[in-house]
Amino acid sequence: MTDNASVLQIRLPALTKCDWRSFGMLHVMANAIGAAVCIFYFNYFVPAGVSISLGEAFIVPTVVAVILIAIGLRFQFHWEKTLMAYINRLQSGLDVPDAMRRSAQLRILNLPYISAGITLMMWTTASVLMALWHLTEYPKETPLSKVTDMALDQAFRVLSGTFLSGVATAAIILFVMETLCRRLRPYFFTSGDMVKTPGAYHLKLRARMLITFFLTSVLPLGVMAHIFYHKATTMVLSNSQNVVHEMFSLTLFLAVIGISGSIVLSRHFALSIVDPIQEMENAMNRVEHGDLTVSVLVRSNDELGLMAENFNKMMEVLRERYRIRQSLNMAMEVQQNLLPREIPRIQGIDIAGACHYCDETGGDFFDVYVPDLSCPDRFSVVVGDVSDHGIPSALIMTTARALLRMRSSMSDDVSQTISDVNRQLCRDVEDSGRFMTLFYAEVDRSELRLRWVNAGHDPAFLLDPDSGEVHELKGVGMALGVFDSAAYVPYEREITPGQILVIGTDGIWETHNPDGEMFGKGRLKATLRNFQEAPATQILGHILTAADRFRQSSQAEDDVTLVVIKIQEMTVDTCNFP
Repeated sequence: MTDNASVLQIRLPALTKCDWRSFGMLHVMANAIGAAVCIFYFNYFVPAGVSISLGEAFIVPTVVAVILIAIGLRFQFHWEKTLMAYINRLQSGLDVPDAMRRSAQLRILNLPYISAGITLMMWTTASVLMALWHLTEYPKETPLSKVTDMALDQAFRVLSGTFLSGVATAAIILFVMETLCRRLRPYFFTSGDMVKTPGAYHLKLRARMLITFFLTSVLPLGVMAHIFYHKATTMVLSNSQNVVHEMFSLTLFLAVIGISGSIVLSRHFALSIVDPIQEMENAMNRVEHGDLTVSVLVRSNDELGLMAENFNKMMEVLRERYRIRQSLNMAMEVQQNLLPREIPRIQGIDIAGACHYCDETGGDFFDVYVPDLSCPDRFSVVVGDVSDHGIPSALIMTTARALLRMRSSMSDDVSQTISDVNRQLCRDVEDSGRFMTLFYAEVDRSELRLRWVNAGHDPAFLLDPDSGEVHELKGVGMALGVFDSAAYVPYEREITPGQILVIGTDGIWETHNPDGEMFGKGRLKATLRNFQEAPATQILGHILTAADRFRQSSQAEDDVTLVVIKIQEMTVDTCNFP
């Protein structure tokens, strides 16, 4: 089964023969109404001194209407053959050729306008032929000058009356058929895209409103005024009571016709606007309650149809964004799981760490682990910052984390470990333009020594509680992912109980307040000194809180990662790594 057929079965009910017969019934009723208007006009619009025959008043308009109905039904049948063939193939699950689909789409869009135009053209032709016929119906003994004047008056009366009937018939067909076609058009445009169909006519809402106003207000009032004026001229030749009676009948008949026509046309015009808007409102209510599967049927190629198409496109964007949001949430969950779930508990070492992303995912990370389980006295602390943030940075972060863990377990040479990770990472990110700064520290608690490599990262801070001095652990080294042959220099120094090692990313000291001032490293060092007696977890919290308060209402622009390591007195040689 084709995609169109599956969409048809899901979204639309099956068509019945009544749906096609309604087009033929419309032609019959519209032309019958046109004949009634014509008969009314011929009976009541009679110039003074002129008599009308039964054939002129009733038979001729009826015959003309029957002929026009037959022609209209013939045209309708021919025009609908392609439409019916398309629907039959679609409902049968057969493939529809592109040429057949385009032809059917163009026909269903143009059907109201073509039908109304042909109806008006046929009534116009009938009015001309009937006017010519009336020019020859006067007897030969009538004076030539009188025959000419009377014949021209009669011809004009017949011409205008028949044309007026054609206008009424064409208007009814246009508006009612437009309503009927709105139900069928979704079968032909199962994926929307109705508005920009090449070669299709469309009537804008403003033009449709003006036409409806003219047909329901201006035209009936003008006809009534015109007929009343000519009817008043007969008062000098007719009995006043008869004239008053005829005027009353005429007023009543015009009121019934005018109000009925106004109701029919106004109703169809209103439905063509109210129904799509109500359907759109219902769809928006469902979206408001969380239903993103909703869509609306595109039924016209006017402004309302364009609104419906734009609504469906908007829903596609929302659904896509929702899928992206779900993917981001899943990626965030995966990335959060890659961060240490539980900071290792090491005798003599107090460690705390945190990583906050400004988006769902980011490029910052930290890790605390034992490279070699046979040497539990030596553990590694890593803080990395991938350029930019988001999904690409998160992917690079996960790659770097895996490489570091694997490579550091194979050798205790920290500089060679970082060189090998950089070489492999360059192969992965060489075309992305991204890179990663890294501070890799290795703490040997048995020897109380600290070894580190700085790969383009900001220096770590080491607080000496005795002097209150904060040392910056600098280092020379290129960021990872830039040059595969970059070399990295190892550094080391002794550590003593009471010292506090702080490793962070620039998202802390480069955070801005509303005035554009940066938090800076000075405030971080001051906070570290003020709370140096507190546990590592509290020191971490005080630094992050100070940065948040400094930022005030400003939005965080970068990821924030911070690790605090406090060296304590080591009395028992035990540790616990999850």
